[in-house]
Amino acid sequence: MNKFERTELSFGGKSDYEQIKSIRQRFAHFGKQITFSIAKKIFKKEFACEVWVNDIYQVNVQRNKQADYMVQNPEMKGKMTYLSIKRLDKKSIHDWRHLQEIKNELCGEDCEAIEIYPVEKRLVDCANQYHLFVFPKGFLIGFGWGNRSVDYTPREGGRGKIGQRGLD
Repeated sequence: MNKFERTELSFGGKSDYEQIKSIRQRFAHFGKQITFSIAKKIFKKEFACEVWVNDIYQVNVQRNKQADYMVQNPEMKGKMTYLSIKRLDKKSIHDWRHLQEIKNELCGEDCEAIEIYPVEKRLVDCANQYHLFVFPKGFLIGFGWGNRSVDYTPREGGRGKIGQRGLD
């Protein structure tokens, strides 16, 4: 995977007006009617971001107050970074090491992040797009391993050692 380069958002020749109209249609598809004014606010929030691209991924980055619309905990408002990640070819990702590398490159190796699997009533699943919520430097999530242990040896079916669960 190549290093990321900063770029500008491209809408494939669509105007802001067409993008806002598309947001309204997206909401209507799910049975919710929104005004042009609300769609315009959503457009400005979603696309007022840093955009980073490499040979595989596009990552839209919103930092601190810009990410607050995605932060539910008042104590974390103004402190989080939100990464919206998608492959350029629109395929599904899930390569954990790629997501770790993206987080490290765009936010730092000393920041922890989470990916959420929400309760069904908060579920949003409209594209092969993945979301990491990155905590500020020095904040440690209260669960997970305490020490580093990484095996870089390539193995069929996984990256762990032979004999570990799922690799027998």
